[in-house]
Amino acid sequence: MRYHYTFSTYERRPLLEDKEIRKELNDLFRAIAKEKDFKIIECEILADHVHLLIEQSYILSTSMAMKLLKGISSRRLFQKYPTNRFDIRKLWERSFRARKIKNEEKDVIINYIKNQRDENGFDKRFQVKREFILAK
Repeated sequence: MRYHYTFSTYERRPLLEDKEIRKELNDLFRAIAKEKDFKIIECEILADHVHLLIEQSYILSTSMAMKLLKGISSRRLFQKYPTNRFDIRKLWERSFRARKIKNEEKDVIINYIKNQRDENGFDKRFQVKREFILAK
């Protein structure tokens, strides 16, 4: 079974803007998936949320997959990059969205996830704002 997951940082804070943290988080997600026996087909980490396309067995529920990914990644990321725990107490929101993907939708979802950034690597949601600032 394939699922498209989307989940956000706590209070939608832009905590994942740094390229090094995004790469570390991507590596963490893939390591966790390998440990827990599911496969990440596509992953895109934006400043305040994550898109994942995951192939998992029927045994693993969506809530358990998110509990594993979000819990382990948060703990390991805070171990590697310690923060002032009074400023940033949590990495992830409690909620997530999961949508079951049919075989014929797989390529469309992969394309959607890959195209969250423009050719320069910037989040497309902020394209208009960035162009306005650059025009000044």
